Amino acid sequence: MRSAELPAKVLIVDDKKENIDLIAYFLKSQNYKIFSAYDGTEALKIVENEQPDIILLDILLPKMDGFQVCERLKKDRKTQFIPIIMITALRELKDKIRSLEVGADDFISKPFENVELLTRVKSLLRIKHYHDELQLKNAELEQKNKALVRLDHFKEELSHHIVHDMKNPLFVIQGNLQMMAMALEQANTSGLRKYVDRIDRSTQNLLRMVLNLIDITKIEDGKMDLNLELNDMQDLIKKCVKRFEEFPENESKIVELSLGDDSSVTKIDVSVMERVLDNLISFAFANVPDKGKIEIGSRKQANQDEYYIHDFGAQIPMKYSEDMFNKFSQIEIKKEGYRVGRSLGLTFCKLAVEAHGGSLFIDPDNTVGNRFVLNLPSR
Repeated sequence: MRSAELPAKVLIVDDKKENIDLIAYFLKSQNYKIFSAYDGTEALKIVENEQPDIILLDILLPKMDGFQVCERLKKDRKTQFIPIIMITALRELKDKIRSLEVGADDFISKPFENVELLTRVKSLLRIKHYHDELQLKNAELEQKNKALVRLDHFKEELSHHIVHDMKNPLFVIQGNLQMMAMALEQANTSGLRKYVDRIDRSTQNLLRMVLNLIDITKIEDGKMDLNLELNDMQDLIKKCVKRFEEFPENESKIVELSLGDDSSVTKIDVSVMERVLDNLISFAFANVPDKGKIEIGSRKQANQDEYYIHDFGAQIPMKYSEDMFNKFSQIEIKKEGYRVGRSLGLTFCKLAVEAHGGSLFIDPDNTVGNRFVLNLPSR
């Protein structure tokens, strides 16, 4: 397909050089790019290499006549839409019919007027240009349709993934309610606190998943308003760590805090940032084995405060360092056997931090476990 800014390519096929020179002279005023061939075989090679926009084809040619050349080009999907004008000294009706039968778009008899030739060439080039534009639009529509089909497939998989993640806390809630009912029937109230705590944790997890989904949509649509107020990030981190340390399954896991002595008071939406820290620290605890270690620290930079959460567990390969924050890539990462947290937790974290004017990424220089780095503007 030819760009509208480029000159049209015209192939003239005739076994006599003077005929080619005459036709080229008639076309000179239009600044077409002229190619010439003196037999049918040579013409087919030029078509293959140059893909002309129109062919002026003589019928009486050596090696392969014009009818054969035209028929072959019109049967080839790559060249079937190149307009062909048959130029001939033959005047019998059967020759004109034969030209149309092999697929010629027009024919002109020798001798001809230059105006007639130019008019027919321009007309067919205009039709070719419209055809090329239509093909281009169709190709674009096909690509967009494929992208929509692919996106629809991702959305379907993502929906299954989210529903699966939400089923887990619901299953815990349902199971513990049954255990509580059995304990009440047996007048055994000593274990009720354990079941109540499990239900409370599961309902909080479920609520966070729902809020994450809602906020992701709001941030992507540019409709999320942050309720910014001064708060201490270090206090939020300590509060979140303490909550996770109290879970029975985390009793043997070690957390080393290296928070700076400087104040880390900054303007944040407390409820949003709490969920960010909850998702990141939850990922770290879930990713380390019993007696595994987690390092959480902070340091002052020139114009920002840096916080890091480093788990010494299974490392997600760096090739996924960007994809693990992308909601449509998490399915593929999980299929590779790597854990990317609850539902769309990491996607929410990155969008929420960026909404605060900060950044969240995986440390590319880290070699053990996963080291999340969170930067926020200094206040």
